Amino acid sequence: MKPTVLPAFARLPIKWIQSGEVAKFDSRVEGQVISRTEQNSSIAALRLFVSLCMIADYHSGRVKTTYPKLIALSGLSRPIVARALKRLVKERLLEKIEKPIREGTALQMAGWGEPFHGKLPKARLYDGSNSQLLVMHQFEFSALSLYALKVYLVICAYRDRKNSNIATINYATISRQTGVPLHQIPSSLNRLYHLELISYKQADYYDFWSNEQDRTNRYLVRGLGDRWPAFNPEGNAGTTGKSAKASKAQISAANKFLSE
Repeated sequence: MKPTVLPAFARLPIKWIQSGEVAKFDSRVEGQVISRTEQNSSIAALRLFVSLCMIADYHSGRVKTTYPKLIALSGLSRPIVARALKRLVKERLLEKIEKPIREGTALQMAGWGEPFHGKLPKARLYDGSNSQLLVMHQFEFSALSLYALKVYLVICAYRDRKNSNIATINYATISRQTGVPLHQIPSSLNRLYHLELISYKQADYYDFWSNEQDRTNRYLVRGLGDRWPAFNPEGNAGTTGKSAKASKAQISAANKFLSE
């Protein structure tokens, strides 16, 4: 019997992300002043959530694990892992845990049976390790780490297989889905870019007639084998919902400019 070949990616439930639930992981409690405790709790819970996705059974969403394994995987201490598990149960991302985690204890990820799911790149997040998500360890307890981690999950959830697995999403939508302030999104994206988790381009970069203010960034999640599509104005024109040809008014304006 041939050994089972594990996929290069982990399954990611996305319904809760696309529904804006990721915004609940914030640094504020019910809109009050910023709380460092709440911020750190949110970061730990999201780091642990990604860790559990990595080791969950791809088909069932069941996780057999121990505290030592979760500690190594997530880079969090035992008390923080324990609190993060409770937070995930509270947010209904993990089914209620009746017994302490020990060898053979099985956890159940929520949302695993949904018809649509996203992907998380295993090799990229492990970064050469066999037991630690080394890239996740770099999301330290800071406001920028929380913002970047939430933005990353949203980008992963918005990958479109009909469009070369590119996520096309504007800042306003990212802010609404994550709760990240609009002015913090560029720095969050730069953080993800420097961690080599994403690459991005402006949408309509091949459309000569596009309105600069209407442009929306396009994002590629690195580590999933996706590539940017080749430059093809005619083939890509349909993805923007605009005609590849300039209108008569645009041609007239261009001719008038050249004749002046």
